[in-house]
Amino acid sequence: MPSNDTQFIQQLKRFEGEIAHLYLDSRGNPTIGVGFLMANANQFCALNLVHKQSGKPASNSEKQAEYKKISKQKSGYKASWYAQFCELTLPSHETDKLLHTHLAQFKQELNKVFSKQSGFNCQFEQMPLSAQYALLDMAFNLGTPHLAKNWPKLHHAIKQQDWYCAAQECSRRHIQSERNAATEQLFKQANSDLSNTRHNNKSTSQHASLITGLFKKVKKKLFKY
Repeated sequence: MPSNDTQFIQQLKRFEGEIAHLYLDSRGNPTIGVGFLMANANQFCALNLVHKQSGKPASNSEKQAEYKKISKQKSGYKASWYAQFCELTLPSHETDKLLHTHLAQFKQELNKVFSKQSGFNCQFEQMPLSAQYALLDMAFNLGTPHLAKNWPKLHHAIKQQDWYCAAQECSRRHIQSERNAATEQLFKQANSDLSNTRHNNKSTSQHASLITGLFKKVKKKLFKY
């Protein structure tokens, strides 16, 4: 169960896969890295790609040629099948850099979707951390617009901060059952996180009241003398 960004990224890589070369996903979209969709050649050319054999930086024309070549291949194969047509790769440190950029962007988008202005009790960034990770995983997999428009029951549960209900409404089609189970567990964990937070706040409040009471007694005795 992810308890910090590093663990969440590791889990995300495990579910999405980390492919250093360009390939076509199940829908025929050119993709690279940790599920990074390359919508056009310009987006692909912006990457810091290197030659598979020499490790030397690829030129813009080489990137365009690679994108065009892979885009013309048939879809429906495993990502590894496309490696035979690829001469360029994305170094792992560039993949990590791009992944962090994407996650930061998703967080900004989710803050707009799950906001008080939209009827939610708290902003996305104020939710229990495990709930944030669950929604980040869904946004990364589905895209923020899809998550914003096509999950009314999930939204209703989140508005009520009913994380157990959210866990029952987060299942996606066409992904690993293990990934659905992991997201469900994250929402359930959010319920425990929220309970612990409330308990800690209550304990802090009681502790503060006790200290205040003791201070008043001491003050009263001092003035008495």
